[in-house]
Amino acid sequence: MSELASRYRENHARLLAARQQLQQAVDAGTATAHDRKRLETVTELLTPVKGTDVDANGNVIEVERPRQFLSVDPLGQGRAVEVHGDLEQAQNVAVLVPGMGNSLETFRGQSDRADLIRTEAGPGTATIAWLDYDSPQGFVEAASKQAALDGGPRLATFLTDLRELTDATTTLVGHSYGTDVVGQALLNGGRADRVVLTGSPGITKYVDEAADFVQLPTRLYVERAPGDYVSYSEWHGPDPATFPDAIRMATNGDEAVSVHWHNEYYRVNSEALRNIGRVVRGDLASITTTGTTRSQETKLAWGTVLNKAAGVAHKVYDGLAPPSVDRAPHPTGRATARPTGAPRPRTTEGPRR
Repeated sequence: MSELASRYRENHARLLAARQQLQQAVDAGTATAHDRKRLETVTELLTPVKGTDVDANGNVIEVERPRQFLSVDPLGQGRAVEVHGDLEQAQNVAVLVPGMGNSLETFRGQSDRADLIRTEAGPGTATIAWLDYDSPQGFVEAASKQAALDGGPRLATFLTDLRELTDATTTLVGHSYGTDVVGQALLNGGRADRVVLTGSPGITKYVDEAADFVQLPTRLYVERAPGDYVSYSEWHGPDPATFPDAIRMATNGDEAVSVHWHNEYYRVNSEALRNIGRVVRGDLASITTTGTTRSQETKLAWGTVLNKAAGVAHKVYDGLAPPSVDRAPHPTGRATARPTGAPRPRTTEGPRR
């Protein structure tokens, strides 16, 4: 049995044990509401996924595949790392890091999102939904960087371990607060071949260009949709969509599926998802880009209100975040070259393309 198959089997057994323990509590009448909900969740995680395949005669058939977990923790808030596709044979692998408001109960949605990326990237791709950190459960928690500071090193270690399981080209995809976790992973020695950030609240206050945390030849690809109040707020630092050395990908094209606000980057048939797929499979010449500014994006009826809301959110972050959270030294020592929170002068919001 391969190491990968052994890990899948081990975590399947862990879920079986958790289900048995939770069921015993339910049968004994000692289960809490959380226990009952967790029992439903664990049962769902153990349910095989239905899909289609092609048989030896070229016929499309329906198949069931067991879910593949590299790690799972059914206790507390819950954590899980799930693989979609054949990791051993994959040529390209994408690791999706979700943002705030996630737990084992919401993991299926993130798992489905990872599978959408796999489908969009096409044959030879495997994806991994990585929820191995304590996702902030509300705006007050998300205003703090602590979850990212804790989760970043874990992600960095995972990326190192992943190199032992596959030699595929790896793309790290972070959404929302997950982009902060990605940033901390890279600052803590994590490595990926490509990095994609969607709807980012910023990495940290001294990071205002990709070179501050992404080592060449790795390139940074960023998406900011019109009306994304999280990106506009810059809670954790300068918006990566403004970094001069990032590739700012378009989220909308000529297709009927439009992408706005904060949670639509992974809509099927959207230009946002198509561009993510292009990065993952290495079709970099087909990426579409944009240089729209925040003011251009908010020239809608709700634009003024939205900008005010973003300003309030930024002030809330400044008031809630611990004073020292953004003062960790840069690995190269560059953070000491300028005051914390003092970005380099820039004349345009769009990337230099």
